[in-house]
Amino acid sequence: MKKSFFICLFIFIDICFLFAETIPSKLLGIWEAKDRYVFFEQNDEEEPQIVVVLKEYYGWYYDRAAEPASYAEKEPRTRNIPTPHNAEHVYIKNISTKENTDSLYGSLDLYYSRWQKNTIPFFMLNDNIYLSYFEKDQPEENTWAFYRGVAPSKGFMISPQNIPENITGYIIDGNKLYDVRYWLTDMDYSTDYINFTYKDDSYQIPKHLRSCETNYSCVSGRSKKVRNPVKAFEYKEEDFIYNSDKSVFTKKSEPYLKRLADKNTFEALIAMVKEANARRKPDPPALFPPSNLDWHWDLIDLLEKDNQLIKEVRARQKAFGPRAKDLEK
Repeated sequence: MKKSFFICLFIFIDICFLFAETIPSKLLGIWEAKDRYVFFEQNDEEEPQIVVVLKEYYGWYYDRAAEPASYAEKEPRTRNIPTPHNAEHVYIKNISTKENTDSLYGSLDLYYSRWQKNTIPFFMLNDNIYLSYFEKDQPEENTWAFYRGVAPSKGFMISPQNIPENITGYIIDGNKLYDVRYWLTDMDYSTDYINFTYKDDSYQIPKHLRSCETNYSCVSGRSKKVRNPVKAFEYKEEDFIYNSDKSVFTKKSEPYLKRLADKNTFEALIAMVKEANARRKPDPPALFPPSNLDWHWDLIDLLEKDNQLIKEVRARQKAFGPRAKDLEK
């Protein structure tokens, strides 16, 4: 009986390791955004968690908002108003990525509880991470190309967020760029291609785009034509950032995250938190700045002379510090 139990236990452990999530090596390390640090670490072989440090109070205080429970054992948490006693636990699952020489793109799921999760698409290029990207759909023999958009998120958050109602597909034909809107639909996902026509231009593009486990459509009902096509914009390659084989691009903009060079450990992250939280904001300027105003202290002293009530008040004031008159001496 004992032998059978241990055999079953070893099989269970092997299955757990077999299906354990492995974070891509290109993603590991500490990344910085304007309002947070995000740390990807293979911190638990069975259930890795994302680490998020928020820059609160206009960046003056770093809050260890989400981290594994083991972090508090390595480095005790500071208990105060911005930092709660326990951190959030956000698990990373269902990592699905594609990789080439200079880029990594795809998505991962963040689980906040058994019932709450978000799929986060991302595009990593040259140590920068973007939240929106477009992937090439049409084969190379076409003189034009269709790029599938994704449902962009607000980022690697510590709480669930809403899914966008619209996403975009791009038709690029020479110096023309057609922006095709896809909207949320409850229709069953279809792999069919339908007709996009604007004046003399005609293209076959996907009827549906699926992103973040959600279906988006560019047609109404069973129609075979794109609804409300709009005229093309001028396409300028310099307005976009491509990976090396031009299979993926994103709009030229400030990246959501930037990798911190030579900082890829828990110890480095904690050192940054401690250094930031040791800072002290300078004192605010005086409410009434110094001036050359003549207070006529000799006249005030004359008026207060031999006044018993004022003598008692002055005696009590000495316990609180010097008067303005004393500071001028």
